[in-house]
Amino acid sequence: MGALVDLGGLRLLVMGGAAGIGQSCTELALAAGASVAVSHLPGETAPVPHAFVCDVTDAAQVTAAVDGAAAALGGLGAVILTAGIFDHRGVEETSDEDWARIVALNLTGPFHAGRAVAPHFRAAGGGSLVLFSSQIGLVGHRRATGYAATKGGVNGLTRTLAIEFSAFGARCNAVAPGPIETPMTATARSDPERAKKLLEAVPLGRFGRPEEIARTALFLAAPASAYVTGHILVADGGVTAI
Repeated sequence: MGALVDLGGLRLLVMGGAAGIGQSCTELALAAGASVAVSHLPGETAPVPHAFVCDVTDAAQVTAAVDGAAAALGGLGAVILTAGIFDHRGVEETSDEDWARIVALNLTGPFHAGRAVAPHFRAAGGGSLVLFSSQIGLVGHRRATGYAATKGGVNGLTRTLAIEFSAFGARCNAVAPGPIETPMTATARSDPERAKKLLEAVPLGRFGRPEEIARTALFLAAPASAYVTGHILVADGGVTAI
């Protein structure tokens, strides 16, 4: 895939860094010279020595992963959180349990991460937290009630954390991808008619690739974006331009 920029000296934790877009973030960051730790789910194989099993819905596990990564790397300059789920249900199909689960993973998880990284960034006098939103969190989508609501919540959390973190020189931004070639879109991509209909809404006419989104996230994590904070960076092939 090739290196994005020189990330030598960057100490990075990728939460969800053993699968999907998170794994691409890990691989590209390593290729660019960063020191990388990852958190991952049980059963996943970590691609780096410094790895922590972590369920982002569990505040104690998130804090342990962040603290552990900081100790292993000698500090933290950036954290990218990619963990999350998609739920293809409308409001009438969504049970209280469905709602609670997606809120816990997609919104409470990023809150846990923000709270856990804040003292490390404060002590360092800077840092970058990169969260993951979605273009669906900006425009809405049929039969994605919980997903749209939680990603909209991530947008608000991102902007609020950006303001709070600015007090100690740190930043918070989010990436808002469109349809990407990940397990989350596997069902749609396996059905030619469904895939064709989905891509009709994408001006570039194709699914994005995980490494393309990883490069976007790493830009926000890197010193190259030092004056960018509170921003939702859309990488959706033009979906929201229509």
